Amino acid sequence: MMSTTKQEIALMKKDIETLSSEVKEINAKIDNLTIKLLDPDDGVVSRVNKNTSFRKSYDRDMPAYNTIIDEFRELQRWKSVVTKALWGLYTAATAWIIKILFW
Repeated sequence: MMSTTKQEIALMKKDIETLSSEVKEINAKIDNLTIKLLDPDDGVVSRVNKNTSFRKSYDRDMPAYNTIIDEFRELQRWKSVVTKALWGLYTAATAWIIKILFW
């Protein structure tokens, strides 16, 4: 009987040691995750805060960008109309010069 009790105690001791080493590994993994989450430079929390800050500034500044884009498109349309009108004037002036020279 004595030997089975000693064997049981030895098995329990081995189980406790195994459990202890597994707990240490789990603690190391939790520490690693905590560092990845809470790192002030590259952590997940930091990235989320930067993204939130960017989204807020984007939402705040977007109406100004839209106004600038609308003005740019209007300027492009005006330029297109003026370019067409100038090509018409150049054509008319060239035709008039040819008429004067050859008539």
